[in-house]
Order: sequence, then C-alpha cells, then structure tokens
Amino acid sequence: MSNRFQLHAIFSEGVILQRNQENPVWGTGPDGMQLTLEFQGQQVQTVCADGKWQAILPASEAGGPHILTISSEGRQLATVQDVYFGDVWLAGGQSNMEWKVKDTSHAEADIAEAGFPLIRYFEVPKVEWEDPALETPMNASWKKALPEHVPDFSAVAYHFAQHIHASEGIPIGIIGCNWGGTSAACWVSESTIQQQPELQVYLDTFAEEIKDFDWVAFESVQQAYDQATADYEKRKAAGATLEELGGYPWPPPMNPHNPMRPCGIYETMLLKIVPYGLKGFLFYQGESDASRALLYDKLLTGLIHNWRSLWHNDNLPFHFVQLTSYCADGKPDGESWPLLRESQAIVNERVPHTGMAVTLDCGERDDIHPRDKRTVGQRLALTALEHVYGRELTSSGPVYRELHIEGGRIVLHFDHTDGGLGLSGGNEQLIGFQIAAEDGLYLTAEASIVGNTVQVWHPEITKPAKSRYAWTNYTEANLVNGLGLPAGTFRTDRARE
Repeated sequence: MSNRFQLHAIFSEGVILQRNQENPVWGTGPDGMQLTLEFQGQQVQTVCADGKWQAILPASEAGGPHILTISSEGRQLATVQDVYFGDVWLAGGQSNMEWKVKDTSHAEADIAEAGFPLIRYFEVPKVEWEDPALETPMNASWKKALPEHVPDFSAVAYHFAQHIHASEGIPIGIIGCNWGGTSAACWVSESTIQQQPELQVYLDTFAEEIKDFDWVAFESVQQAYDQATADYEKRKAAGATLEELGGYPWPPPMNPHNPMRPCGIYETMLLKIVPYGLKGFLFYQGESDASRALLYDKLLTGLIHNWRSLWHNDNLPFHFVQLTSYCADGKPDGESWPLLRESQAIVNERVPHTGMAVTLDCGERDDIHPRDKRTVGQRLALTALEHVYGRELTSSGPVYRELHIEGGRIVLHFDHTDGGLGLSGGNEQLIGFQIAAEDGLYLTAEASIVGNTVQVWHPEITKPAKSRYAWTNYTEANLVNGLGLPAGTFRTDRARE
C-alpha cells in the first residue's frame, strides 16, 4: 500500500489523451486522500483506496495544449503541461515492432526530416520480472517526434503515426509495449491460454523447462550462453560470412523470471497501462511462434479478445503485420512461415475489427529483421485509414476468392484487384505459384495474368485440382494489384476451422 501520492508516469508532460471519449487517470496514494483534478475548466474528485486512485476526465475533441493539475485539500500535488487530445495506438509485438528508426534503411533521412511535435511516443519500460509485494514506479515519459528523439522510436509505429497524422491532421500518440523474441503467449493471461486446450502446450513446455530448477546451476548455463552470444557478435564484427557465423545463439536459457515465459510480460508490462484510453492496437509478431504455426490463429485470436476485454471494448481495432519472406532456420523452401502467414490471414477473416498489412515483398532472405520499416508502417496505416478512419481507399493487395478449371489450367479469381493485376519490381514473369493434381505433389507452375485472373498450369499435370502461392518460407512471389499492393500467401485447398 502506497503512503505517498504518485501520478502514473504515462500522465507526464506532453501526454496525448484519446479524443472523443472519457479518459481514466490514475496513480497511487495513502488511503483516504481526497484528490481534485482540474482540467479544461472542470473539476473531478476522487479518493484513494487500497493505496490507489483513479479519476475519469470528460471527453474532448482533438486539440490542445491543456494543463492538468491535481491537488489535495488546497495543496497542489502535480501539474501536467502540454496535454493534447488525439488518437492513441498501442504498438505491441516482438523485435520487428521494437526495431528502432535509427537502425532502418531510411534512418538518416527519417531522422533529419522528423519535425512532428504532435506525434508523440511513450515506451513502456521492459520489466522481465518483479516482486508483486514491491511497488516499482515506472520511469518513462512522452517524447516528441523530433530529430533528438525519433531515433529511438519504434520504426513501424513511427511511420504508421506519420501517415495517420498527415491524413487526419490530429495529434497521434504511440505507446510502445513490445519485446524482441517474445511469443504471443508472453502477452496474454494464463486464463486465455487455458481456455483453449491446444494452447496448453505453451504452459506445459515452460513447466517442463523449469522443472527442478536450480538458480546456482543456472548461473553457469547463463554464462555459457552469454559467452556464445559475445563470440557470435565478435566474429560478425570481424566480417565473418553468414555461413561461417551459423545461426545466432537462440533461445536464451529459460528460468522462472525469463521474459520469454508464458504470461510474464503481460503482467509486468501490458497491465501497467490498462485502462489508458486507446484508439486501437498495432501488432507485429509471429516469428517466435512459427514452430507452432497451426496453433497461431487460436493464440492470436485469444490475445485479441484478451486485450479488448482489458479495455472493456470488444470493438477496439486490432491491426497487425503479416509475416514477410525469410529463409527461416536456413530452410528457404520450408513451410513454417507460410503456415503462420495463413494463420494470420484466418484471424483477419474471422475476427471483427481487425486489419492485416501484407509485407511479403519487404523481407530479406537471410535477415529476420528487414531494414525497410517505412513500407511496413505505411501499409499498416493504409489498413487503419480504410477500416478505422473510413477513407475511400484500398489497403489490400489481391486476395484469392475462388478457382475454376479450364482444360488443363486452373483459373484463379481475386478480390481487391484495383487497377488490375500486375507484377512487382519490374519483373516480366509471374512467379510464386505451384499446382497439383488431387492426390499429387505440388510442382512449380507456369503462370500468367489474363484480365483480372491468374492462370496456372504445368505440362505434366493434365488434371489440376489445387494451387498455392508464396508457399515457402522465403519467396520472391510477385503478384500485385494496380496500386502496387502485394498478394499474400494462400492455398486453394485450405481446410482449417
């Protein structure tokens, strides 16, 4: 129980509050303390109980600046300057959402051109574990999108914010809540996992990993891992080739406090910002769950419902990035990533108020962290502009609808063919399609665009029955619509419920 007044760190100078809805403000304090919040000429009263307090600010249109003051019995306790109303998006996920502007392919220009004081970023501190009995004040504050701060913004979230800000002309706040290498299972409650029997494997695997755990023995294991990663970085800095380097040492050894444990940072990070007023969620994650790709649609669906329930709003928009193209585990022709991309597409189809940005053409064969985050942020913004802000635009590339068979060819029909079908990157040959007979193996298909359809065939397959597209971990598949937006991974015989 707190014995002194404290305002939650997210309500710091420069804060952006969600427009057009009531906004909770909260903190800690001694029981019985009476607080008065003054804001926009109005007063709101509340009382501390069980060491905590919360007040609700009335809804307001976009704009500012405003000043929030909090006092008790005539004594001023806190003043928050430069408060604006706008739209606030929570940016969650793993390393590709975490990836900073300064590490991207457009870093120099993006940093130099950053002059958006009404785009602001708040990063939730990474806390892998904490003693529930101890109070740990959050050390973080809002940063404006200016050259001195932008280098450390989430690059995807920053480019998303830029496009929304340019379109809507309102302040945009981004709350970064992400951690590299984490499974979606790290970001949900234990009950969310337990509600789906198939997902129990996440809890069972962790329980097995820490069975008979010993901290003393763990120290030597951790030291060996630290040495392996240091050796890797040293050889990389010395110019070793990818073949010489081998895979990055991963995952780190598990322990009861590891941030990769199921449900852990859900509690130490996500819950710390509930119920802050939001416009919606952004999510870029999935790489760490590719080994269980067939479960991912259930896991991501559970996460969406879990997060929406925390904010008591089943309609909160949830927009996410579909995995790109990557030579996962050194297996360019493997299917763990296309299976996960398919799981993501299933979620986008079945869960209301979601949007998916296809980034198949943004990948790098040998790097799980593509440096072009500008395109990813732009694509994510397009999905929000169409489906959340109601702009008359198309945010999707071609989406497979149906097939019919003509002679020895399969004819594929698509939705979202705005401007017609085409090829990306100046290519002259359509690639990425495979074809198979009913009980036969898939073979690389010949493919051509005919009107708004794609015809696929193979001289050895006289009775084709099914086709699939971009069905490998790494692919240079190149079908786009007239807007240059890419088609995503699909297969015509998908049969998953």
